Amino acid sequence: MLSLIHSVHAVNFIRSSSLLTCMDNSQFTASHFDVKYYPNNHTVYFDVMAFSQIDGNVTATVNLIAYGINAFTKKVSFCSLGFGSICPLQTGRMELNSNYELGPSIYKQIPSVAFTIPDLDARVQITLVNDDTGDTVACVQAALTNGKTVQTKYAAWPIAAISGLGVITSGVVSVIGHSNTAAHIASNSMSLFIYFQSLAITSMMAVAKVPPIAAAWAQNFVWSLGIVRVAFVQDIANWYIQATGGTPTDVIHATYLSVSVQKKVKRALDYVSELAPVSNSLSLGKRASISLDSDNFGYADQMNSTLYTVDEKDSHLGTKILVLRGIQRVSYLAGIEITSLFMTTIIFLLFFAFVMVVCLTMFKAIIEILIRSKIMNEGKFNEYRQQWSQIVKGALYRLLMIAFPQLAVMCLWQLTERDSVATVIIAVFLLIISIILLFQAAIRVFLMGRKSIRQFKNPAYLLFGDGTFLNKFGFVYVQFRADCYYFILISLIYIFAKSLFVAVLQHHGKVQSIIVFVIELFYLVAVCFFRPFMDRRTNAFNITIAVINTINALFYMFFSYVFRQPHIVASVMAVVYFILNAVFALFLLIFTIVTCVLALLYKNPDTRYQPMKDDRVSFLPRFDNPNQPGKKNVNGDDMELMALGATAMKGHEHGAKPGIYDEDESVYDDASMFNRKNNSKSSENSDADVKRDSYYLESIEPTQPSSTIVGDPSNAMSGYSGSSYGSYGNSNYSHHTASSRNPNQQQNHAGYPQKDAFHGNYI
Repeated sequence: MLSLIHSVHAVNFIRSSSLLTCMDNSQFTASHFDVKYYPNNHTVYFDVMAFSQIDGNVTATVNLIAYGINAFTKKVSFCSLGFGSICPLQTGRMELNSNYELGPSIYKQIPSVAFTIPDLDARVQITLVNDDTGDTVACVQAALTNGKTVQTKYAAWPIAAISGLGVITSGVVSVIGHSNTAAHIASNSMSLFIYFQSLAITSMMAVAKVPPIAAAWAQNFVWSLGIVRVAFVQDIANWYIQATGGTPTDVIHATYLSVSVQKKVKRALDYVSELAPVSNSLSLGKRASISLDSDNFGYADQMNSTLYTVDEKDSHLGTKILVLRGIQRVSYLAGIEITSLFMTTIIFLLFFAFVMVVCLTMFKAIIEILIRSKIMNEGKFNEYRQQWSQIVKGALYRLLMIAFPQLAVMCLWQLTERDSVATVIIAVFLLIISIILLFQAAIRVFLMGRKSIRQFKNPAYLLFGDGTFLNKFGFVYVQFRADCYYFILISLIYIFAKSLFVAVLQHHGKVQSIIVFVIELFYLVAVCFFRPFMDRRTNAFNITIAVINTINALFYMFFSYVFRQPHIVASVMAVVYFILNAVFALFLLIFTIVTCVLALLYKNPDTRYQPMKDDRVSFLPRFDNPNQPGKKNVNGDDMELMALGATAMKGHEHGAKPGIYDEDESVYDDASMFNRKNNSKSSENSDADVKRDSYYLESIEPTQPSSTIVGDPSNAMSGYSGSSYGSYGNSNYSHHTASSRNPNQQQNHAGYPQKDAFHGNYI
């Protein structure tokens, strides 16, 4: 049995499943074409249903073109093949279902690598010449495939599993208490997922001719958009389309169709829009327009409607060749009916949302049971228990943020396809809801950051000091520096604009590819200019991803043949596209695995990361006091930090120019939006001001989170909503901060707390 299985999988072949026209006014077309060649017996098996307008004997010139290079040429007379139905050719419909054994002069010219190289980019072009008149009467072309491909579940599912590993690890590390490590892992995992989504969305562009290896590799990442084939989900989607007044298609299992898919066809041939339409007359000129490899035939987005169609719902589908581009191609290669694609993605999104809510609820229930049964300490997971409702909302927001590219491109595309009335309503509803919720969250974060700057001269003060706001909307800004809280608006606009043009320009591949490339280029410039992410390493990580996405968009602009370059250019660029993205994806996956493993093995993984310079760690609220549910536990270290924060704000009482961040940029890196003003110090500054400035200058590279500049977040949160900032800017603020927390605590002349050397108490 093992030998039989091995022999079955070891059978090599070359196959073509579509016959396309490659000249204007061709008199020979095929509505069904299936040809296989087996090298073990040198036999070609063919099943062809064609329409001929040729009457007489013809001679065929056969050209084998591989990766844009003409491999060999041979002339063959149809009468020498021994089939009476084609010698002579007659006008009308013809069916051929037979086999033919190739001679040594042909099969010896076929290299063995042609049967093993994945996603073979080759085609056979046949030009038919009338023996009596010498006129070229037809030109047809068959794309070849050997069944080997880089599109495989053995690549797609491990990639998906490793991507999920980062998300799970960040959650575990966060629960353990290493917030800095969790933030970095979560940010990198999110960036990795966005890269996969961008790769899949870019492959959905309806460019003229996508080389097979490029289309196949991108197909390994369509799971990130919810495009996963499950049999019962397809049944549900088909039933829903029918039940709501739509008509589901049957392209996947149809035997009467000739389907041209860009995964199998380097040239999904079409007619140039400016060329003359197919003539109803049988007469042709002396020499018709023939497409050779260096010609520009087939560059246009529009095709001759009498021979080709891109509409899977066409009522005359049985007499035409269905050319699948863009989203249609992605759906076909995933084994999903085109009319079921939208509902499939929505079903998977709702399923994951349901599973996530159930898991969070069960975790909460288990914690409560363990605490009430005295198995677990009451102080464990205190923040999760107190902020559970906000955490669930934040998790749903985060899922919506991850799914926004999927929702945007699928819902907008559905508005152009309109599979049924119900699917259109669902698309409109989900699109509006997702846009409103995400942009509302981004605007609220923007307003909160502005308020924090206005009142405390530090955006992190309120963005990270308000635990409720952080748990609910933290997904929007935690991956960015505190002073770049606004960058989420740029990200959302970028995602929506890219999805919009990919979805609605499915019949205009050239324009679509140019617009998407421009969008990617603008986003790359924005990321490089603002460098908005939390630290230098994360910025480098995301800038590299933006560079790769821009290069991919450039490749697809070449695949649209907007530059009318030779076909070999696109073939070579497809190989480069595959190697570049395969190596980069491998690097990202290895980086994710190593980061997650080290985070779980290190006793304190936070030491691997430089403390973030926006002071977010200092403002994070504490929920670890089991005796005071809902209250923040303030220990000795917090008291020291509060005193330092009070000292930092002491200069406002004399009307000094507000804001340490307006005067010094040490808390942020060079890309900070809070640039230091070039104001000279006057001789009237107090000693406290000098010491304060000296302190900030010395803290350019903080080594421990506890050494950053902070105020008391609990005091700030209890006071800023009911009073103006001016109440915090007077001289009583520092005294109130220290004395209200510890009546016995006193400060020296600079406002720094001192400890008793013997007892460790504040004096």
